[in-house]
Amino acid sequence: MTKTNDARSPAKGSYSPLSLHDPDTMSADPSARQQRTTVHDDDDDDDMDHHAQGRTSIEIEPTTRRPTSQQRLQTPDGDINETDDDSDGHGGNGGGSGKSTHWGRNWIRYVALACITGGLVLLITLLVLKPWQQKHKLLPITNDVVKVPPEHQPIWPVPKSFSYGQGAEKVVLAPNFQIKVQSSANSPPVALAADSILAKAVARCMDQLQIKRNTTIWTTTDVPADGIAETAPPLAELTLIVDNTQAKLEYGMVESYAINIASKPTESAEETPQSLVDLEKRALHHVDSLRARAEPNSSPATTAVVTASTQWGAMHALNTFTQIVVAARAAAPANAAPASPPPKSPSNQLEIPNVPWSIYDEPRFSHRGILLDTSRNYIGVSDIIRTLDAMAVVKLNVFHWHVLDQQTYPLVSKAFPDLTAKGAQNPEKIYTPQDVAAIIQHGTERGIRVLPEFDSPGHAASWGRSYPNLTVCLDALPHGTYAAEPPAGQLDPLEPFTYTVLDTLVKEWSGQFPDSQAHVGGDEVNMNCWKTSERLSDYISNENHRAEYEKAIMPVVDTQTDNIKPMAMTRTMAGRQSGEDKLLELYLDRIFAMFIAQGKTPIVWEEMALEHNVRLPSSAIIQVWKDATNAKKVIAQGRPVILSSSEFWYLDCGAGQWLIGSQGQSWCKYASWQRIYSYALTDGMTDEEQKMVYGGEICMWGEQTDSSNLDSSVWPRSAAAAEVMWSGTKDAAGHARPLLDASRRLNAVRERLVQMGIRAAPMFPSWCAKHPEACLAEG
Repeated sequence: MTKTNDARSPAKGSYSPLSLHDPDTMSADPSARQQRTTVHDDDDDDDMDHHAQGRTSIEIEPTTRRPTSQQRLQTPDGDINETDDDSDGHGGNGGGSGKSTHWGRNWIRYVALACITGGLVLLITLLVLKPWQQKHKLLPITNDVVKVPPEHQPIWPVPKSFSYGQGAEKVVLAPNFQIKVQSSANSPPVALAADSILAKAVARCMDQLQIKRNTTIWTTTDVPADGIAETAPPLAELTLIVDNTQAKLEYGMVESYAINIASKPTESAEETPQSLVDLEKRALHHVDSLRARAEPNSSPATTAVVTASTQWGAMHALNTFTQIVVAARAAAPANAAPASPPPKSPSNQLEIPNVPWSIYDEPRFSHRGILLDTSRNYIGVSDIIRTLDAMAVVKLNVFHWHVLDQQTYPLVSKAFPDLTAKGAQNPEKIYTPQDVAAIIQHGTERGIRVLPEFDSPGHAASWGRSYPNLTVCLDALPHGTYAAEPPAGQLDPLEPFTYTVLDTLVKEWSGQFPDSQAHVGGDEVNMNCWKTSERLSDYISNENHRAEYEKAIMPVVDTQTDNIKPMAMTRTMAGRQSGEDKLLELYLDRIFAMFIAQGKTPIVWEEMALEHNVRLPSSAIIQVWKDATNAKKVIAQGRPVILSSSEFWYLDCGAGQWLIGSQGQSWCKYASWQRIYSYALTDGMTDEEQKMVYGGEICMWGEQTDSSNLDSSVWPRSAAAAEVMWSGTKDAAGHARPLLDASRRLNAVRERLVQMGIRAAPMFPSWCAKHPEACLAEG
């Protein structure tokens, strides 16, 4: 899915702007072209009448007929008396007078024509130019109305609601700082199993804090020797209260959390749900009761309480907590000379400035993903694992794994091992069941769903390497006629063996990937490919023959069995159904039935809803990629959407044409982090339409990406999309988030990723990180 191709061939003799042929050279027969350009004199009048009937025009008929040449010869002086009914009685035999009379009688028509033309120009401007400008407009550089976190505590994504102290008070983390987990405010600490998801999340948080302790700080300023005395009492522990540690990883899971850090009880942040308010009050009351039993003269202990309904929200809370903790050079002993250079193994002081902190946070969208294509070029398991680690840092929760495509078939199948043996790039560049399990486990431990895509019936040439009878037009040339990109090849919808293989594979895939959703693909189906088959062409063209073809595949997969009767189907609104659409529907009915029988909700690309008149399951989710404005068209059909507009969120764009021998540009423009950050998913939508937006995905297609450049291609640009999906482009008051603030915080994210071993690309010269105002765009 890396370029826009029209899957339908134009009618014979017609011209399409996507056609590879010039409209003046559409005919392949030179004699036919010559015949069309030869016009006989006797046919001129007929041709002119025929063309005149086919166009709309305003005919202005003069009141006086012009004399014929014969009438002129009959007049001795060559003058013709015009019978013009002017009020002054003068004849209209002068050239200028005739024009004036003509204008005087028909000026209303000319004015009306001018108004219509002007109206059309204005309409085109409003419908085309203005929306285009709005779609490509970046967010404001600065916006003083928007509340932002402190510069030295750059939280990403920005929380939904937060407040912090404006004074100089700070809290230092004690050297023996620890995190204790409780199921409720009044319960004792819970002993977590070492291999539990929450225990591993706590361990990662502690590791991140330790990295902050050990990071060399290149500054000459040390913490004053008496600095600790000016702060609040040290923070010895973080209380993590999680109501449900066994919540299912699925779409719509609860990911909200709240954080309160103070040296005294504080009120919860505004907009906090009542359930979390009550939970926080109970937690703070518990801590306060412990403090009341302490010695009367003791200083009040600093409290840090995190509340979350599920382990997924707790993960996000710990991630945010590590971002508000900053490292400072530890206080030097009295009369000690400063170390120069700093020690190789420093022990920094960890502190939380600007206390008290109160944060309530929840995501704007539940589906927040990255699509990674590992079929065009193989990407190693370790690289995928590293990508999942980076996703967790910015609170992304869906790994859309585009694992199969026309170039290679790297996913090992136990039932059909030849698919990989003959379809993979080489025997080492494959994904075994053990690899899949490791990726899913790693994602689950970080709150990330692994959503596989099994794209069909297009993009299936790799299937034909082992089973040629599964595919049509395999390796047909020129590839541009039969496929979006080489090599050509699509599954055969009238081959019974196609459904035997698919039914087995869908069951196998469903056992490998536990998520309740599966991406079925459906993009860029090329009808020219199917028409290379005499059988498929006959099905498309001859309605009376279709029953026999359908009867031949019915025993293989019966879509009316008891297991799949609940599949409610609704028709798209893509115009009259063609024979091509009927053939596509035949295939889709069966593949949808297979996935739904395994308990999977199908996701398909937008072509299925907007370009083909077919039946789709009522539960199907549509992923929009061609145009951001297409989201409203899909929602108008009552279908939920996932948004991945190629205008904003295609990371592969801008690298240039990759076909050998071409010096052309990419079909889409490079998306800078600013452009990615400016994609407001629901702008222009009503409240009801916004409810149909499940979320979004930023897409990394793999034609020019593999393990060597994966990190720099994906990061930190994907982090910009992550904040859009978590926080939106506007705050709760409707004010646009400024790019200047985003640049500071996103650069801090980039530095954190680099610290983790992720080779994220720089956003700008390093000098701009310390002087962002000086690096603003001019004009």
